[in-house]
Amino acid sequence: MASPQFASKLQEEVTCPICMDILQDPVTIDCGHNFCLRCITLSGKPSDNTVKCALCSKSVRRDTLRPNWLLMNLVEKIQAMGTSEILPEMKELRCQKHQEKYHYFCEHDGRFLCAVCRESKEHKLHKASLIEEAAQNYQGQIQSKIEALQQKEKAIVQVSTQGQQKINVFMSQVEFERQRVITEFKRLSQVLKEEKKFLLSRLTWLEQKGASGRDLFVTSMDTQLNSLNKLVDSLKAKKQKPPSELLWDIKVVLYRSDGFQFLNPVPVTLDLEKKLGEAKSRHDSITENMKKFKENLLADRKRDKGKFFKGMNENSLKSWYLLENSNPKKNNTSEPESPSPGGGNTQPVLPNSRPSTSFNPLFRASFAGKATPPVLLLARNRASYVEAPQSLACSENAGSIGAAQKEDLKMALTPVTLDAASAHPDLILSQDRKTVSLDCGLSGDSGQSTDPSRFYPFRCVQGLPGISCGRLAWEAEIRGVGGGACVVGVVSEHSPRQGFLVMEPMFGFWVLRITGSECQALTEMGTREDLPIRPRKVRVCADHERGEVVFYDATTSNHIYTFHASFPGRIFPFFRLLFAGTQVILSS
Repeated sequence: MASPQFASKLQEEVTCPICMDILQDPVTIDCGHNFCLRCITLSGKPSDNTVKCALCSKSVRRDTLRPNWLLMNLVEKIQAMGTSEILPEMKELRCQKHQEKYHYFCEHDGRFLCAVCRESKEHKLHKASLIEEAAQNYQGQIQSKIEALQQKEKAIVQVSTQGQQKINVFMSQVEFERQRVITEFKRLSQVLKEEKKFLLSRLTWLEQKGASGRDLFVTSMDTQLNSLNKLVDSLKAKKQKPPSELLWDIKVVLYRSDGFQFLNPVPVTLDLEKKLGEAKSRHDSITENMKKFKENLLADRKRDKGKFFKGMNENSLKSWYLLENSNPKKNNTSEPESPSPGGGNTQPVLPNSRPSTSFNPLFRASFAGKATPPVLLLARNRASYVEAPQSLACSENAGSIGAAQKEDLKMALTPVTLDAASAHPDLILSQDRKTVSLDCGLSGDSGQSTDPSRFYPFRCVQGLPGISCGRLAWEAEIRGVGGGACVVGVVSEHSPRQGFLVMEPMFGFWVLRITGSECQALTEMGTREDLPIRPRKVRVCADHERGEVVFYDATTSNHIYTFHASFPGRIFPFFRLLFAGTQVILSS
């Protein structure tokens, strides 16, 4: 059983001089003193590479701090000892030297003393009190400490309460603003719906009036033609008769012939033409206003996004990306069915977020020693690119074709070419920059590229043009030994080019990996999603505004995969050739 003195000394040895508590993650610095790792780390300025010893004031470098494993084990063993082992009952305490009971407590060194010890040379000049008196004195000090700590506790509780109230007010304001956005956009949508309904209704009315007028016009023309034909037939018959019969009532017949008048009905009344012109004018006015509104809205949105992301740190950008690029089906705030445009309470269902695969969080670890623009960190630290952001990628059932995808397939192809300035040195580009090949005779890298605009060491090349708005569609045919093998899709302008490339939405790549036997979508966290379609020729449709990269089998028009993202800047076609002998040919 450990003596009280020994236990006390043992605890002193494992007490941090800064926090005065048992050492946590103990480290020993160059001067030999021991501290908690956290305490000594916080003792210096964050910008300084040195820390100062709290005992001897010696300065030591941060990178020299080393864990003291022996001391750590000792701390664990002391903490594992029971109270009864460290501090047995007072009635059992006896002086080990004189075998007398302890009656006194030395204020100088905090040790228990027997009557003999008290009169010894070592303690004679020290202040010693009876154990009961000393205990009462320290009980008072403990009570004072308790009261002081309780006052601090009250202050902390008060600050916590005020902070919670402020947070609740902030969250209420956020929710109010969310409701306001939903309501205002719903009102705008309702106004547009009503305008559309009126335009279509007036055109339907004009169509009905036009059809009615057409019926009257056709009837009038047919009636006049029939009358004219009958008159002609009667004249022809009169002409063939003998002279006496021909002359009989000839004056009446000729008069009837001269009296025939063609009544030229109006096919479309001036009033209807005027009303059609008014409908056209109204439609043109709405279209022009919407165009201006859209242009102003897009410009304001870009400025607002830039202001919103300005000053964000890496973690904030990443969290934004994860929210922005969560599952679109879950990220859409649902609304109740239309109350009147003038108001009505709108109760949105808050979105359920999940990790996304697209935003811009390209982690700083990938860019050590490189200047990384803030938007890129958005793109790289918003994984998939929110602008970034997204991201994460979301897949739709391969082969299913929706209305938007039918529109993609009808969209005209963009004349895409290969960007020679970005191409890995091993890649061979055709003169028209429509074909890229990886030579079968390659025996290794052609030498490290020092050009930061080139992909290296991965054999990749970027396509042109890129887009920062609107849509882009292009097709690429894959050839080579065993069908060829490549990675094809879209890349962000902020994605890295040098070093080991993590090809997934979080790092600005929305791509498929296509080999002779399989087709896979490269999604978040290094996951490869196997797809049932292995295309020889792939069609890629990127919609910057809608935040989609959609892949189709260009031969069968079957849908392969869809990535959902929010792009922070321009995006470009992208290719990586995996095996020698592979060739990628862009459609003209």
